[in-house]
Amino acid sequence: MTTNSLTDRALRALTRPKPAPVAIFDTDVRQLQVRASVTGTVAFSVLKRAPGSRKLARFPVGTYPLTTLAEARAKAREILREIESGIDPRARKAEETRLVTAAQASTFAAVAESFIARHVRTKRSARSIEQLIRRTLIPRWGERPIASIRRADVIALIDEIVDRGRPEAAHTTFAYARRLFAWAVPRYDLEHAPTDHVRAIDLIGVRAVRKRVLDGREIVLVWRATEGMEAGVYARLLLILGVRRSELGRAVWGEFDLDNAVWVVPAGRMKGDESHVIPLPPLAVEMLRTLLLSGPLPRPGARVFEALHYSTVKAALDARVKALNGGKALPRWTWHDCRRTFRTGLSTIGIRPDIAELCIAHRQKGLARVYDQHRFDREKRDAFALWERHLLGIVAPPADNVRPLRRTS
Repeated sequence: MTTNSLTDRALRALTRPKPAPVAIFDTDVRQLQVRASVTGTVAFSVLKRAPGSRKLARFPVGTYPLTTLAEARAKAREILREIESGIDPRARKAEETRLVTAAQASTFAAVAESFIARHVRTKRSARSIEQLIRRTLIPRWGERPIASIRRADVIALIDEIVDRGRPEAAHTTFAYARRLFAWAVPRYDLEHAPTDHVRAIDLIGVRAVRKRVLDGREIVLVWRATEGMEAGVYARLLLILGVRRSELGRAVWGEFDLDNAVWVVPAGRMKGDESHVIPLPPLAVEMLRTLLLSGPLPRPGARVFEALHYSTVKAALDARVKALNGGKALPRWTWHDCRRTFRTGLSTIGIRPDIAELCIAHRQKGLARVYDQHRFDREKRDAFALWERHLLGIVAPPADNVRPLRRTS
């Protein structure tokens, strides 16, 4: 091991292959050492005892030529000053790395991704929550530390959505943001959530309760528009069975017993976390059987409606309805209006309210939920059959016999 006043010329010579490694101490900064491997890798380091240690330690400085000689000497002097002041540069660097890692892990984007993976994906409405977080919240606050987001930031976002004339979207955005921040408070040691002490009713107003049902003419338009559509069976089954869009959209063939005309929606996909037994009326069985036989034998766990995108199918259906309706679009309606139309239709044809509620998987009220464990399967099957008959009377009525549903707007 030698000591020399290092020069750039000498360092360049060390980058050439050699028969044995070389180690040289600098005379200008005496604890600065350069080591060259047999392959020509040249590295700077400082040899010095760390504070509180009796052993000589090596503190990396850099490699040549990425680190110049002048830069190596300057960094070496900084390391020596730290050591003389009682600071271990390795511990300081480790702490800096920890803080950077912690800061990266606590950006809103990182927290949101963790929220999606650990909390959202277990929920029935996981897809809609994840989409809103990715499309609205992460682009807004993604790179900011979550602790830096203030109440004013949340209010500003919600105000912008309201000002665009979308109060319903504002309510949904605020609800999901509040859920995310509440989840993050204990996990990221936040003092509070920026949604605390903020009420949606004060920011946005009372949330409108949708009461829209399709009347007879609108049912006919929607039904006719589905003819020839790849997802036409999906839309028609929503009207026939009154289920939520995701309950049908995520249905797998294994849930259906077409021979016995029964569909059992598992608890994990139901809002009430209880399985829902649906007695399938004849037309529904026929439609599903035709769909099953029209393609290859489905693999285990295959969905009935593969690659179904709700908004895409709805847009295509709306275009067809508009064309059938003389260029006039149907007033704003949603997939869920089919469910509301179904439930209203059951009342229209005289189904008992308690049976009608069971048909849409609403639990019995009060003590009946506890003491009455009868499943009412026969009554439900009669209700679905009567509704299907009534629905067919609307979409394919005998002459002069159209019976429209009561319309609520």
